[in-house]
Amino acid sequence: MIPSVLTPEIAALGIALGLMFSLVCYLTTNLSPGGMITPGWLALTLVEDLQRAAMVIGVTVLTYVCVLLLQRFVILYGKRLFAAVVLTGVLLQATVMIALTIEFPLMYSNQTLGFIVPGLIAYQLVRQPKGPTLLATGSVTLGAYVVLTAGILLGVMPSS
Repeated sequence: MIPSVLTPEIAALGIALGLMFSLVCYLTTNLSPGGMITPGWLALTLVEDLQRAAMVIGVTVLTYVCVLLLQRFVILYGKRLFAAVVLTGVLLQATVMIALTIEFPLMYSNQTLGFIVPGLIAYQLVRQPKGPTLLATGSVTLGAYVVLTAGILLGVMPSS
């Protein structure tokens, strides 16, 4: 059975799997799958909490739309674009987290990496073609998820 709380070893391996698959994706397609650490983190989130993964997707869409609106009023490129997208994602994710902890205090656990992931994905959606970026992010995340889940279910992942 999949553990309700992932061990630090499994989390590290999940991130490493995501990095490896992300690098292969980038080297073969020249597309960033939502950032290098994003697919591994999403795979871990899918293993642990499907609702949190859905929330990250929703915040990513909202971040992307907000940045497109912001670009109508502010010139954003390079580092300014990256900072604006990630900051928007963090602010939106924090808002969602605060709203959920007020309404459902036990639902949302503290995961700081999850605050930047929507911004990283939205940043790649702004920079790259949307369809191929979504396909790359989904494929790499699915690959990491399948390997991670298979390792957990087969008992070959370290546990404490």
